[in-house]
Amino acid sequence: MVPFMRSSLRRLRCVVTLFGLAWPFSGCIRTIEQENSQIGELERDCVVPLPKGTKALGAPVGLEYPDGSRWIWDGVELEDGRFIANVSAFFASADAVCERGPEFETDAAGTPTSLLSLTAAEAVADAARTDGRRLRLVPTGGFVHEATGYLFYDHTLTGPGFFDSELLGTGLCVLADGASACERLRVGNDTILWSADAVPLNRGGLVFDDRAVVYGCRAVADLTSLCSVAGAPLSNLLDPLAYANWNAFDGWGASRERTSVVSDEIGPVSVSPYGKGFLLTTLDIFESRVSLRRADAPTGEFGRRIRAFDIAPPDSGFPGGGHEHHGLRREPNRLHISYSRTAAGVTELRLASFRIFGEFGE
Repeated sequence: MVPFMRSSLRRLRCVVTLFGLAWPFSGCIRTIEQENSQIGELERDCVVPLPKGTKALGAPVGLEYPDGSRWIWDGVELEDGRFIANVSAFFASADAVCERGPEFETDAAGTPTSLLSLTAAEAVADAARTDGRRLRLVPTGGFVHEATGYLFYDHTLTGPGFFDSELLGTGLCVLADGASACERLRVGNDTILWSADAVPLNRGGLVFDDRAVVYGCRAVADLTSLCSVAGAPLSNLLDPLAYANWNAFDGWGASRERTSVVSDEIGPVSVSPYGKGFLLTTLDIFESRVSLRRADAPTGEFGRRIRAFDIAPPDSGFPGGGHEHHGLRREPNRLHISYSRTAAGVTELRLASFRIFGEFGE
């Protein structure tokens, strides 16, 4: 998409809001302070090297560990035309990302393996479909507790058209320490643990005190997305019924209708610990701009959006990703954000490293 079209879309988003037809977007009103914010500096924005035999890499989601970050792609296309779903690689540092790129988990033949796979029965049923649709398991992020990863994923029917997609529901898989595959959690024989109309769990999470806190955003109208929080006690992470909604007045256990909105970003949202509080990182897909918001608690209230830096804009379309990988932090004030963009007709994966000056929001 050419730049003037992206700007027009942004103006349309603001006009719709002004006439009360959509939830307010904080990005529509830009103050001088926001425009000229000098909270830090962009130290590096590298193109991530492609693994041998890989045609292109899009933006990943991440599981953030104390000693690194596991990146998970919903799929990669190999140079020989094969498509491998849900490949992953572990990085111990941002330097490793920029200098060497991902080293995928592979089989004995060196072919990337899937961290998250269809069951044999699902694969047979999928192959037998005649409507042009296919079942995909799409990782959306998660959290890590005691070296075990908890990864949420969407059951999605795609096709027959390129943009055709239907969300069936959400599942959870468990990646044990040292394991090469994420074990899908079942209730009875069903791996859909939360229905498509339940509160979303698609923006990753973190551990705070004695609870896992999980974020989710859902489009409620054109150019309008609302984000909320759910969570479960650490003692009961494998029980879908233990995941309760958050309401700022009532606490945990709110009904879906009373779940508090913690953000209205339409782009990706990452929440991570930072200093004495928490940082919400988001990528504005219209402006190709990363912004930060701070809160004292992981359930909000997050403050106003503050401009951090602009990414390298795509030649067409919108940038992808925008996740902040706090597992890569080796200094507490350096953030590492992955994103993808189209450049000269090719999708490239990049990692931006941003240093915050002083004590942001403290």
